[in-house]
Amino acid sequence: MYKTIVVHVSPVSGMPTTMAVAAGLAASHDAHLVGTAVTGWVELNGLMATGAPMVVMPALDIETLREEARDRLESFERQCFEFGVDSFESRLLDSTAVEALILQSRYCDLLVAGTQDVANYGVLAPSRLPGRLVTQCVRPVLLVPPAMRQPSGKFDKIMIAWNGSPGASRALGAALPLLQRASQVYIAVANPELERIDMGAEPGADLAAYLARHHRSAQVLGLDTTQETGSALCDLARHHHADLLVAGAYGHSRMHDWVLGSTTASLIEQSPVPLLMTQ
Repeated sequence: MYKTIVVHVSPVSGMPTTMAVAAGLAASHDAHLVGTAVTGWVELNGLMATGAPMVVMPALDIETLREEARDRLESFERQCFEFGVDSFESRLLDSTAVEALILQSRYCDLLVAGTQDVANYGVLAPSRLPGRLVTQCVRPVLLVPPAMRQPSGKFDKIMIAWNGSPGASRALGAALPLLQRASQVYIAVANPELERIDMGAEPGADLAAYLARHHRSAQVLGLDTTQETGSALCDLARHHHADLLVAGAYGHSRMHDWVLGSTTASLIEQSPVPLLMTQ
């Protein structure tokens, strides 16, 4: 069970969808939900103090930044009431989103953020927040795409992107509270030979047997394709009307990801449904 969930309350357009999923999960798991909004003022102030170039820095004072963050947290609290979340709190921090969320991931069961989130809000070197979270947080991260129909915390059909890697196994363990509630579980095995993963004569069969012991039968979906792996998995999730995709992050070395393109990055950018990941 997830008993403490942290959600990033960001200024992006898809934030209401992310909050709806987080609130729905908290309500269904009777969990405490922590809404975290940041201003980024500490880093911004430090850059200004050192005379860093101001080309992409916002011309805002600390009170304006805090007021905007408080407005987002008020919206978060209203959504908690609407979804029937019994236990929740709001946190406003002046650090960056990366610093705040990585720190809070040590004290929660699940961290929720949007796939479109960008870290650091316009300082010198903004970076994609989702990728940093899944590789640096110590807890699983649920990434929510902005365009979802009827967003909620109920995941009835779950697809596991299985390649036998340690990251995929850890993601599977993190997803067990959700898998045990699902009516259908799919095990997607894409291009096992191309991915250089040794999973035995019948890829996915051992995992299906393992999940059956958790009172959940699973259907193995083999996928041999010339399509890029992340895109193929996303298409498969759409075809089977999956509500959630579970995957490990960065199954190859970082150099392999840089040279050949990262399946992880592809999943984050293209997944049509929430994506549960851990490294």
